[in-house]
Amino acid sequence: MDGAGLSDREQRALSAIEAHLRSDRSLDRLLRSAHLRHRTAAACLLGAVTLALLIAASITVSQPLIWAFAAAWILTVVTALPVVGGWVRRRWQRRERTAGS
Repeated sequence: MDGAGLSDREQRALSAIEAHLRSDRSLDRLLRSAHLRHRTAAACLLGAVTLALLIAASITVSQPLIWAFAAAWILTVVTALPVVGGWVRRRWQRRERTAGS
């Protein structure tokens, strides 16, 4: 390509593809759930690391391990809070739907 950009025909085709992808609900749901799975896996992994650091810091009473535990704990809470909040929101909405029916 010489850097001139897309032709009118290519731009229309690209716009049609983008409109089709935006309207695809199953794709949107799949992408949102994949993001949630990655965040949940990261929160679980951080939780395991935090627990290991807590045990190691408790046994050795080492200052660097205590600070590493504190940093890992903050990262774990920051990562897990949106996951837990979304879970609570979905349960609350499900409860409202069943109570309203």
